Amino acid sequence: MKKTVILGASLMGVIAFAQEKVNQEELQKQSLELAQKFEEDKLKFENSSLSRHFPIADENAAFQGYANGIPVIYSIDSRNQVRSMNVDALSNGDLPGVSASGEGMTAYIWDGGKARLTHREFENRITQIELTGSNSDHATGVGGVIISAGINAGAIGIAPKAHLKVMNFTTGGTTAEINQQAALPENKDYMISNHSYGQYAGWSYRENNNAWYWYGYPSLSETESAIFGYYSSEDKAYDDVAYNAPQLSMFKSSGNNRGEGPGAMVDHYAYNDNSAMVFVTGVERPNDCIATGGYDCLPMGGGVAKNNITIGATRPIVGPGYYNEPSDVKIASFSSWGPTDDGRIKPDLVAIGQSVSSPTNTTDEAYTNWSGTSFSSPAAAGVGLLLQQIKHEHDGGYLRSDMMKALLINTANEAGEHIGPDYTFGYGLIDALAAAQTILNTNDNSFSTNYTLNNNETYNMSFVAKGNEPIKATIAWLDPSAIPVPFSLNDRTPRLVNDLDLRITHGGTTHLPWTLDVENPSAAAVPGDNVLDNVEQILIENPVAGQTYNLTVTHKGNLENNKQVFALVINGVDDTLGTKEVDLTDKVNIFPNPVVNHLNVQLDATLKNAQVKIFDAMGAVVYDNNSFKNNQKIDMSAFSSGIYMVYVKSDQGIITKKVIKK
Repeated sequence: MKKTVILGASLMGVIAFAQEKVNQEELQKQSLELAQKFEEDKLKFENSSLSRHFPIADENAAFQGYANGIPVIYSIDSRNQVRSMNVDALSNGDLPGVSASGEGMTAYIWDGGKARLTHREFENRITQIELTGSNSDHATGVGGVIISAGINAGAIGIAPKAHLKVMNFTTGGTTAEINQQAALPENKDYMISNHSYGQYAGWSYRENNNAWYWYGYPSLSETESAIFGYYSSEDKAYDDVAYNAPQLSMFKSSGNNRGEGPGAMVDHYAYNDNSAMVFVTGVERPNDCIATGGYDCLPMGGGVAKNNITIGATRPIVGPGYYNEPSDVKIASFSSWGPTDDGRIKPDLVAIGQSVSSPTNTTDEAYTNWSGTSFSSPAAAGVGLLLQQIKHEHDGGYLRSDMMKALLINTANEAGEHIGPDYTFGYGLIDALAAAQTILNTNDNSFSTNYTLNNNETYNMSFVAKGNEPIKATIAWLDPSAIPVPFSLNDRTPRLVNDLDLRITHGGTTHLPWTLDVENPSAAAVPGDNVLDNVEQILIENPVAGQTYNLTVTHKGNLENNKQVFALVINGVDDTLGTKEVDLTDKVNIFPNPVVNHLNVQLDATLKNAQVKIFDAMGAVVYDNNSFKNNQKIDMSAFSSGIYMVYVKSDQGIITKKVIKK
């Protein structure tokens, strides 16, 4: 079955096809199950000999349970950010009609303790939800990257007027808490969360007993920690919550593991064949990821999950700090590279994560310079928060997390030696301005939508190329979680469940999405059949102006749950096809607003073939009438309170109006 759409680029942000809602019942169920598992695992761990070999008593580390028999221990991943990602353009007048600073918006962080609530940069815009745990300079710094007011101008946050909610990963099971928070009614429309921590993998130095630890498994490899790149039950838990909470965009630090280690032969602790820690002498191991050329350095436990937005770290851009060309972007020496064991492209994106000025917790006026993917990830999360604000002020809706990922990836600035994605920079450096311009279709060159692809269905659309810029198209989807394979070294079994395929055809040529070679990770990306990632992107560098291009999205095999929602973002399209959104103000009357029970929709008699749809704040269709009569009442008495968009399309044009339901 095929569905064809001929669309004008001016419809960007107007239409959102049937989408999944927040599955509160499943989120609450998972939260309870994960919380129970955490308590059982914690008791098992505390009674084992392994407990003394992990620094869980430190404020920056915490036991999280077992994943496929491996102890999961989270540890922190310890501004030119604003300029490098063009964040200042969202509030300085560069984008007409837009002044986004995060006012009225809220972000979450899960971190290794409590933030300093009284720091002057927070201005009472921060809430510590979990009151247990110790005061954390790391949590204070991470929070500051997102919401610092800029009293110290060099330490201004990405969203300096936003509110922050702080959770503590050192108390309780983190994935259970994420499920619980995502299920709250107050978070049903959108939720941005940052996760600047990572699983212990490879080398780590313990100051309390002056000893090196190698959290690898010599029975699998004497030189490479099998924990890197492994899709574990912990990663599955992240994918589950994302799948059931499409309003939740989780930004995850990629880790600081690359090159970590003693740099010489040292006596150290390591696992034996029975997964017990033993003291090892006379064995030399390379620093982390050296044996793999710097690649395969992503620790399991969130950063390997499919549905998170994993962020690597780059050095500050020199000079004024603005991006000009790919060579401006230099990877930070510590930032963990992909691929995942199954060859997926991770990290997804990068942001500045070195020499970042942000608050610390020693006093209410204390600052320091931070380095780590811990500080690139919240910068990306801050951009995500601003984009939600812009989207909501534009049309009353919010971005699903698949759309957030597709939007950030499609508008990112190129980084790395070769065109296209790589396992170092992902799809490139985040560009907040380009993402905002795409939401608003400022340059009349953008189109985006969410669409539900049913089993055995093909999505078709056609567009005209502008021709003075490349065509770039990205799809992303929240893939159902995969079942982890038994713990092993570099198992290449794909973790993709629903395999969608993006194609663009023109003049007998079919353009394919980027692919990378897991066995040759430094090689340039090439077009091909991507059977690994739940993101696909096509780049056509020199399209022909005025020519029509055809885009399709299909799928292989049978879709789990018989359907898959995907997000589509295209740049480089002309605004010539389809029905434009024109001024029908005098021809459409919608009242009362706010509405309690019945909404009156009165259409001028000259409007032909009128269709009326109503979308909720998440873009789900809650009313659909393809043969609307000129004057009708719509019963909204059973609708939940909130903001809705009334979409009216006729042969004469389109109009969208915001309605508040009391």
